[in-house]
Amino acid sequence: MELNKQVLQTFLREAHVRDFEMQEEPTSMHRLDYVQNPQDPNIFEFKLTFMFAHFGTQIDGVIESSILVQNPTDTPVDVMEDIKKDEDGYAIPLYSKASAVIAKLSEDRGSFPLIVPVDHWFSEE
Repeated sequence: MELNKQVLQTFLREAHVRDFEMQEEPTSMHRLDYVQNPQDPNIFEFKLTFMFAHFGTQIDGVIESSILVQNPTDTPVDVMEDIKKDEDGYAIPLYSKASAVIAKLSEDRGSFPLIVPVDHWFSEE
């Protein structure tokens, strides 16, 4: 069943840029947490904690997003179960924002921008 999904807001909660030991391969991690909003059962709060390091630069941060999920039919659907089955699909806006933040902060630091394709986050599980 296809649910209607709409991103209500996505924002960068915090970000840090540090020097990192030079390595040939990038180092990365991410963790995705989500909960149902207690005031509105159709809104789900997502939090992505991420870290990416390469070429002597480490960038880590937290991105949060609120997503409205509605069932277009009268058939009952367990939205939380649907999110568990397709976490990455729901979190694409957060992964995209993390990749953009990494590129921008590494470029602002005066180095070549670190480009992190969105699919990189999916392959790191």
